Amino acid sequence: MSATGLLATKRDFSGLRPVYLRRDLREIADLMEVCFASTLDGAGRSAIQEMRTLSRSGPLLWLVARLSRLLPFMQGFVWVEGGRVVGNVTVTPANYGDGWVIANVAVYPEYRRRGIAHQLMHAAREQIAQQGTFATLQVDADNIPARHLYENLGFQTQRLFTRWRRAGYHRPPTALPSLPLIQRMTRRDADRLYALAERVRPNLHGGMGWLRPTRPGDFRPLRLGTLRLLFSGQQSDFWIVPGRSGQIDAALRVENRIGGLTMAFDLLVGPEHAGEFEAPLINFALRLPVVRYHPSVTDHPADDEAGSAALREYHFNPERTLVHMIWPVP
Repeated sequence: MSATGLLATKRDFSGLRPVYLRRDLREIADLMEVCFASTLDGAGRSAIQEMRTLSRSGPLLWLVARLSRLLPFMQGFVWVEGGRVVGNVTVTPANYGDGWVIANVAVYPEYRRRGIAHQLMHAAREQIAQQGTFATLQVDADNIPARHLYENLGFQTQRLFTRWRRAGYHRPPTALPSLPLIQRMTRRDADRLYALAERVRPNLHGGMGWLRPTRPGDFRPLRLGTLRLLFSGQQSDFWIVPGRSGQIDAALRVENRIGGLTMAFDLLVGPEHAGEFEAPLINFALRLPVVRYHPSVTDHPADDEAGSAALREYHFNPERTLVHMIWPVP
């Protein structure tokens, strides 16, 4: 039976149905708070509180619910028992390649092992198969039951990424006595930088990270970059280590956001130079004016042992390791 065929409106309904924001938003917030308690950060807790506030907003929530029929990011399904939401899945556009994101797969502990998550995922896949070319999701590496569920549904592991964070109370490091040549990239370097990214972060293995495919346009310095920073609030600066044979051996991407308290960066080092440039690039990054004295964060491939060792050396701590998975629509 299709997901639309399971549409129900009775308060005492039990089973699968699409999300009704006016009715479900507060209960979904409660469900997420319980199921994701151990992994919620400040932003996650704020989002849940905003959901609860919106659920009490009366006419505003009515307007949002009406718009949800037109706005795809409001789509999803819930599982209801006796009129109570006990499970949820959210489906949103990935904003590239006609893909969709599956998120917030949650079932109250007392209702697990009944096939509810499987039914929710089946409904999400059915919807995506009608509208897109692939589905993607991320799951905690140590959540073995969830990983088995997704694998049984045809999801393939792309890569594991670990989020590393350095607290702002650490002083900037002292410059290393011997640094490789690190220079700001120019437009002439764009193709070579993209070639390095394709080798180090191929899309087949998750690209640059969660919802960040490796695309040529993202490795070109923008003209009038200062204006972009003023109008969009963010820009990326690239620093490269040029190689002897004309290629780029390693690179650093630093994201600059107006008013941002945490600085994000990406580290790219050619496999043949593993262990050679990671520490110098991190040392360089932490001494940049836009990074100095700020907390820093990076999502780095968990299988890169040399990068992980260098991050630890500079007081980065691993927060969470996530498995990125993809389901190509048959």
